[in-house]
Amino acid sequence: MLLTPSAEEAGDTPYLDRLAGMEFRPVFVIGPHRSGTTILCRVLMESGCFNLISVYHLMYRRRLLRLHYEGLEEQARRELEQLFASRGLEDREIDSMKVTPDLPEEYCYALEPPVRRPILTPGNLPGFLEFCKKVQAVQDSSRPLLLKNPYDTVNFLYLRRTFPQARFVFIHRNPVDTVNSQVKAVASLLKSKNEYVALLLERYRATWANPVKQKLGQWFYSENGPILVNSVIRHISRNCDYILENLEALGPSAMGVSYPQLCQEPAETARALLDFLGLEARRPADYAGLIQPREAKLLASVAQRRDRILEQNAAYCRRFQV
Repeated sequence: MLLTPSAEEAGDTPYLDRLAGMEFRPVFVIGPHRSGTTILCRVLMESGCFNLISVYHLMYRRRLLRLHYEGLEEQARRELEQLFASRGLEDREIDSMKVTPDLPEEYCYALEPPVRRPILTPGNLPGFLEFCKKVQAVQDSSRPLLLKNPYDTVNFLYLRRTFPQARFVFIHRNPVDTVNSQVKAVASLLKSKNEYVALLLERYRATWANPVKQKLGQWFYSENGPILVNSVIRHISRNCDYILENLEALGPSAMGVSYPQLCQEPAETARALLDFLGLEARRPADYAGLIQPREAKLLASVAQRRDRILEQNAAYCRRFQV
């Protein structure tokens, strides 16, 4: 079995010299959690123009090269599918995204050591670079690498300094809707165990292994309690302020779209983004088929604070017409 600890020990070390000279062209998708970064990545991936980081790459990140060069990738994918099936996983639950080995995921899960809010730093940069080169080596090396980590929304100036040739695609959503969706997601993770997140995040597994932590989390972070919603409001406002204050520093390397624009005109939005990135779709794409409109009912805790959220982020909403 390739997912066992013994397989973990038989890692990529013998193959690391094959990464010499390997480069990747990063395209960062920027936006806080629940702002639409996942659907934006899905739309871009539909064009066939990008490499991506998938849950397969994360689960096997210490032996991606060995699996690739020894012809074991299909076996590893089958084992991962069997693991998903054994946990009863069909979708991610928080956003109904179907769980497969090729499901796009955030690079925060590859940053080590794991921390509560994982952003890219000089300390974890070497490991991140090696991981990205591995991901590039096992895919089509001619394609740019699509990267997203919502935690790095307040860190994109560092990303720019670290990757001067990178391109940035921002997604802007009304802060009330983002807060509402984020509160629902966090509360749901504590209300019942999400087996998909448990596979990826050790800290989350530890919470569910400790009944005291579990109960405290449910009490402190209930969706209609003040603690969670106020924390999320502060976090989203910080994201909006950082974008407003620093977006201009990215100059022509950045382009933004709004969440309503993406949902209402996915094909036109995709073409505009590909033009910005200097790419042409490699295959016919059903962009509209990826969009699943949903009526987002506001939680009582968010509805009570709606005016405050809009007032705190009025400049952001005006600037990006959300």
